[in-house]
Amino acid sequence: MFKRVFVILVLCFFFMPTLGAYADAIIDPDNDFHTRHASKAVYLGRSFVANGEDGHVAIKYEPGSKDDIASLKNGEVAYMQYSCLYDGDFWGFTYEYSGWMKLDQMLVLYDYVAFAEDHWDEFYSYNGDYTEIKKTQALIAWPWPGADAPLWTVENIATTNFYVSHAYKDIQGREWGFVAYLYGSRNIWVCLSEPLNRNLPAFNPAPEPDIWVSETTHVDIKQYVSENEFPTLIVIIVLVTMVVVCTAVLIRVFWEPNKTNIEGKKND
Repeated sequence: MFKRVFVILVLCFFFMPTLGAYADAIIDPDNDFHTRHASKAVYLGRSFVANGEDGHVAIKYEPGSKDDIASLKNGEVAYMQYSCLYDGDFWGFTYEYSGWMKLDQMLVLYDYVAFAEDHWDEFYSYNGDYTEIKKTQALIAWPWPGADAPLWTVENIATTNFYVSHAYKDIQGREWGFVAYLYGSRNIWVCLSEPLNRNLPAFNPAPEPDIWVSETTHVDIKQYVSENEFPTLIVIIVLVTMVVVCTAVLIRVFWEPNKTNIEGKKND
């Protein structure tokens, strides 16, 4: 478990130079719950497949809600941008439905994070000069080395904007590089030895989806709100009480209908 936490932390460190390149592309979710508790949500960025006990997974506008806004049939996939902990349960947020789903009813698909966990000891710093990329000025993006199929082609590449955070060499001696961001493509692998060969063998096909285990500390939002809403209520009550008392005092001082003036006359 410590290794998995270490892998995730180091991956985040590697990605830091690229965050500025696409930070403006991150869109805030159109979801009031997320807006109110954004500081407690954790970026996830992984795909999950529905695996509910009743054949589907309910999608709710906010965790813990009794009402469903939609549902996902078992076998359907949703990309989860964020996760949160609410009343002891982990929930995932998806932009597609602008809603939350219980992650214990989902299975996470194998991806670059899972590949890093499996092969972290084989990663190394890339010291090459992108020779093949300079020749082709294009590349095939892969979800991870040896995946079942490639993703897409990226063209018109300027190597000045190309950065490999870490590299990996497969059993055939092919060198692969991980690219956190490139012209809209995020978290992709590139075969540095054969950047345009989309027929590379699938020597590392995806295993079956697995149970997701969080390696990131989450704050239980319900517990946090419960612990902090009572002091806030007290402050509100005190402030309202002070306003009422001050108003009463001011009325008493500046407006007394029966007060006699200097000439002995009473105010109207």
